[in-house]
Amino acid sequence: MATLKRKDGSTLEVKAAWVAGCDGTHSTVRSLCGIPFPGALYEHAFFVADTRATGTMAPGELNVYLWRSGFHLFFPMRGSDHWRVVGIVPPDLRARDDLDFDAVVPSLRKEAGSQLSFQKCYWYSTYRIHHRRAERFRDRRCFLLGDAAHIHSPVGAQGMNTGLQDAYNLAWKLALVASGGTRETLLDSYEKERIPVAERLLRTTDQAFSFIVSDRWLAGLLRTRVLPRLFALAMHRDRIRKLAFRTISQIGIRYASSPLSETLAGLPDGAPRAGDRFPWLRLKFAPDSPAEDLFARLDDTRFHLILFGQSSVLDRLSDRNGLVLVHRVPDNPVNDEECARAKIPKPSFYLLHPDGHVGLAGTILEPATLTRYLAERLPLRSERNGPLLRGRAA
Repeated sequence: MATLKRKDGSTLEVKAAWVAGCDGTHSTVRSLCGIPFPGALYEHAFFVADTRATGTMAPGELNVYLWRSGFHLFFPMRGSDHWRVVGIVPPDLRARDDLDFDAVVPSLRKEAGSQLSFQKCYWYSTYRIHHRRAERFRDRRCFLLGDAAHIHSPVGAQGMNTGLQDAYNLAWKLALVASGGTRETLLDSYEKERIPVAERLLRTTDQAFSFIVSDRWLAGLLRTRVLPRLFALAMHRDRIRKLAFRTISQIGIRYASSPLSETLAGLPDGAPRAGDRFPWLRLKFAPDSPAEDLFARLDDTRFHLILFGQSSVLDRLSDRNGLVLVHRVPDNPVNDEECARAKIPKPSFYLLHPDGHVGLAGTILEPATLTRYLAERLPLRSERNGPLLRGRAA
């Protein structure tokens, strides 16, 4: 039983099978579950402003300004000259209770250039940041997600994406359990997959933030003179740009050690493996059709078995209907080029979870292997959902 408090102060009792605590830094769910939230408070104060501004910022890109006492980030937003500005409140202003956006504009102009001009500030707020992680993300039928589970500095721009990844990871599992499609043991994988991600994120953002705000002379020199030049040179390399994109977008997150991940022998080095997010591909599924975005084709409420170079197995899978959709990728020059780019060998197969991460990967698929995986790793209750597989081929 959960008691909800409305805005008018009244309460409502709701009988719920599960509670997802997405209630922020001061999480009531976390507190009532008695889950410790160890960590510390950064001494610095931050501000965020939603503005209309012009200046030397490169349009459509994240603009980063590093200075001796901190940093400013300009995030491009939808609309002309629309920027979300994040930065550190100057030390001499931190004690002010009436601090407004106009007070921090001089420090912005000092670093971003005198050409910076703000036509309007739609919204402004200051806040303090902790670096903390809940000791566990689950207590019986309650789960913690987002800021309720972990908070860190804004360095790396990872906060919102991490919370969304938490939600997606739990949502597909909880949906299966709530519908009776799988046993509750599937939910144990939520914190086993997400806690390592949070730990790594807190460690790297804390190290980066400590460097960025360090008052040491050498750190200031590296931050304002050396690092920007090295970063600019590095971003000319395609491999570095791809790594940065995978990191910021978080499509590079891997669950290799998850209890849901199993890579069979035979896949060559460099090929996608269990726990990876499956690579983005544009494939042709019919001779006369154009190449299409694979992820746009996939239904994110189901599992997807993708087959490369092994059409014969499809005949033994495609006459059923259920939670797993089967896709045969036909041989043609477009698909061959895409597979070579993503280092996907032939033959191979990949079972994707609804969030796009690979659960089972191997070379030649035996139907018994898939049946065993589903029974041991998920485990799906196929007897309650009817037949398990449905084919979808060209």
